[in-house]
Amino acid sequence: MIETTARVVRLEGNTAWVRVDSPAGCGACGGRGCGTALFARLFDPREPEYPVANPIDARPGDTVVVGVEDGELLKAALAGYVLPLGLLVLGALLGSALGEAAAALGAALGLVLAWWLLRLRPFARAPVILRQLPPKPAGTHCLSGNRLEER
Repeated sequence: MIETTARVVRLEGNTAWVRVDSPAGCGACGGRGCGTALFARLFDPREPEYPVANPIDARPGDTVVVGVEDGELLKAALAGYVLPLGLLVLGALLGSALGEAAAALGAALGLVLAWWLLRLRPFARAPVILRQLPPKPAGTHCLSGNRLEER
């Protein structure tokens, strides 16, 4: 199981919207290494929020551990990349029998079909809140890289 810590921002029914504690990117360097976090913030400076299942009734402000099964990440990646690409190519091939314009239209229709299928049926289970973490005492310090930070 892949786990990360997050903070609950808001609730909508049985769904909690969370912000992940580590910055965008892999989190290995805290966003100071390869520049992935900087690049992600270039397009959207807001901290992203993610919907997760909330079986433990976490409340806004709670620090929680969010998890997703190992195989679910692969399923989501395959559905998000292979399905649209496959339907784009299939649509282009089917349309190419009628000419270039039909091939372009077939490719576009393949992408629209992939978008519709992905919206209609999720191909992987959503992440879920596994447990709540105790609140950190005021003035807690942690070692980040080579320096001490207050959190």
